[in-house]
Amino acid sequence: MSDNFNMQKVSVIIPAYNKSELTLRTIESVLNQTYGNIEIIVVDDGSSDNTKEKLKSFGNKIKYIFKENAGACSARNVGIKQATGEYIALLDCDDIYYPEKLAKSVEYLETNPDYGFVSTNAYLIDANDKVVSVFSNSHRKRSGSIASKLIYNNLICNSTVVIRRSCFKKVGYFDEKIFIPADWDMWLRLAEVYKAGYFDEKLTGYRVSDSYTKSHKETALNENLYVIKKTFNRNNVISKKLINKGYANIYFGFGIAHIVDNNLNRARELFFKAAKKRPANPKMLIVLALSLLFPRWLVKIIKIKYNLKNINQEKDS
Repeated sequence: MSDNFNMQKVSVIIPAYNKSELTLRTIESVLNQTYGNIEIIVVDDGSSDNTKEKLKSFGNKIKYIFKENAGACSARNVGIKQATGEYIALLDCDDIYYPEKLAKSVEYLETNPDYGFVSTNAYLIDANDKVVSVFSNSHRKRSGSIASKLIYNNLICNSTVVIRRSCFKKVGYFDEKIFIPADWDMWLRLAEVYKAGYFDEKLTGYRVSDSYTKSHKETALNENLYVIKKTFNRNNVISKKLINKGYANIYFGFGIAHIVDNNLNRARELFFKAAKKRPANPKMLIVLALSLLFPRWLVKIIKIKYNLKNINQEKDS
C-alpha cells in the first residue's frame, strides 16, 4: 500500500451500549490495524454497566463520549459529527476488524475517487470470536450503481462500510426514528447519490451471538416497510414494479421467519401480502399455496432449509 494513503485519517465510530467486554475487544481490533492514521470515537449511549470504567484503560487512544440513551443511530450521528477524519468507518461495539480492514478499504476509495463508500464481505462470529459462517450475499453484485438492487434486498453487511465524510453533507445522517433497518436506509440514500464499492474479502467479524430482530419481528417488519415507503417518497421516478418487489420481499422474508418460529397464521398473512404485491412470482405463489394446503410439509421444508443454511454456509478453511 502506498504511503500516501496513510495520510488520510479514518474516524472509526463505535456506538456502545451495555456490552463492556465486547466493546473492549472491538476497540482492540481497531488498535491492531495495519493502517496508521486512525481516530477512534466511542459514543456510550447511556450504558448502565461498567463500560465507562472499562474504557478508561485506553486513555487518550480513544475519544470517549457519554450521552443519554437514545439509540444506536443517535450515537452514530454524534460520533460522525465529532469526527475529523476524511473517512468514516462504522463499527458496532460487538463486532471486530481484522488487521488489514482499514488499510484495504482506504486503498480502494483512494484508487476509486468516484466511489462514495465501500463495503466488504464478513465472517459471522460467535461470542468467542469463532467463525461460524460467512455473510451470504457475496454472490450478488454489490459494486457500482446498486440503488435499485438495494431496494429489493440489503446486500451490505453492517460494520464493513467505510464512507467519505463528505457524503453525509448530501445524504444526511442516520434516521433516529428507526433501529433495525437503519443501516439499510443509509445505504439506500448513499447509493442513490454515489457509486458503491465492494471487494470480496472477509475483513470484519460480524457477531451473531444474539438477535434483536428475532425477538422483535413486528417492529422489524414495520421499520422495513417504513424504509421502502420513505425511499419511494424520496424517489417518485422509481417504478411501481420495483417498489412492489421491495415490499413483497419484506413480507415474504418475515413470513419465513414466522414459519421458523411456528407462527403459521401470521406467516400466511404475510405470504398473502407478498403474493398480492408480486402475483406473477412463482415462488411466492407456491409458498402461499403450501401454507394453505400442506402447512406441515411447508414448515418441515423451511425448517430443514433454515437449519442447513446455518450449518453449511462457507467456513474459513
